Amino acid sequence: MNTRPTRLFAALSLTLALAACQKLGGGGGGDGDTAPSLAVGDSVSGEITSSSRLNYNDGSRHQGYRVTLKSGQAVALELGGALDGQLSVFDGQSLLASASSRGYEGEAGTSEVSLAFKAPKDGTYLVAVNSAGADAFGPFKLKSSQVTPYDGKPLGAGSEAIDWLMGDKQDYTLKVDKAGIYTIAMESGALDAYLHLSGHGIDIEDDDGGGNLNARIRAYLEPGDYTIGTSSLNGSTGAFKLKVALTPVDKDLIIRDGSALVIGRTAQGMVDSRGRRSFVLDLDAARHLQFDAIADNFDSVLRISGPGIDAEDDDGGNGTNARLVLQLGPGRYTVTVSSFGSQQGVFELETTDLGDEPATPANSNRKDAAEAATEAAAAN
Repeated sequence: MNTRPTRLFAALSLTLALAACQKLGGGGGGDGDTAPSLAVGDSVSGEITSSSRLNYNDGSRHQGYRVTLKSGQAVALELGGALDGQLSVFDGQSLLASASSRGYEGEAGTSEVSLAFKAPKDGTYLVAVNSAGADAFGPFKLKSSQVTPYDGKPLGAGSEAIDWLMGDKQDYTLKVDKAGIYTIAMESGALDAYLHLSGHGIDIEDDDGGGNLNARIRAYLEPGDYTIGTSSLNGSTGAFKLKVALTPVDKDLIIRDGSALVIGRTAQGMVDSRGRRSFVLDLDAARHLQFDAIADNFDSVLRISGPGIDAEDDDGGNGTNARLVLQLGPGRYTVTVSSFGSQQGVFELETTDLGDEPATPANSNRKDAAEAATEAAAAN
């Protein structure tokens, strides 16, 4: 979990800068009652130049627009064009929301900026298009659109809701009707999103799993009601989007520890909230075996322990897949597949009998076999 003091400082700077502009004037355009109007659903084009109104704290420039809204009305703003810019929304001297084209930890992002907010009361609000710095100039297009805020009903597969974080934490009910892999995403340009999913033995948290400052949780869920907790690590309030998606899974997907491995068969499983899944393998005679943990969306790690054995591998297979080749004696072994970084996802575990030959069989780890076939075809 990471705090973002730089984002708090940036928001404070924007507040002070626009307050200074309103008091001292300067440049083209205007603020408050003199700013041009922007109706919800309309788009405007403009340009930040050296004649635009000055932000006295850092030398950047801005252009303001007046938007009149009803209490609870939700609006989405999109800023595009060549300008490296920022968006801010003010209620008088109070900053309601802000977003910029900066990426994770202030790294450069795309030039497009998106921001959604909900009006806390009837009134006229100031939308400010700000340049990212004293040397940032260029044309821009500002688009506004009406959005439907969260109606308070339970969320489910395929749900998408826009809401406003008003305090330290807000909870939402997730109703799961069908078992499967659920992806829950919290996206915002105004705050550092943080997610917590709980219920039916599930307790998962995430900070930046959705990229940049967005949060995402991916987990296998059984039918029932769960609680989605939303909050902000940097203490900001503002608008965010909450999305729930379902990925159906095969009925044979292994979701519990202790399943028996069968040599020559592929077991499909999913790592748990801790990022791991364990199996048991019983041998009545010595065997020369190869184990392959194949995953598309995480870096797999294999560990095998038992009589006289405690072996582990990370990237011994193709790419980030794990592979272990072992000579095992009779007894019971525990085979554990885990994900590097405790990521969640589905994997396949292949157990292959190598017989007396130490060479890798051609049919193991399908990705290796596919690449070998491609290379052979190219050679011919």
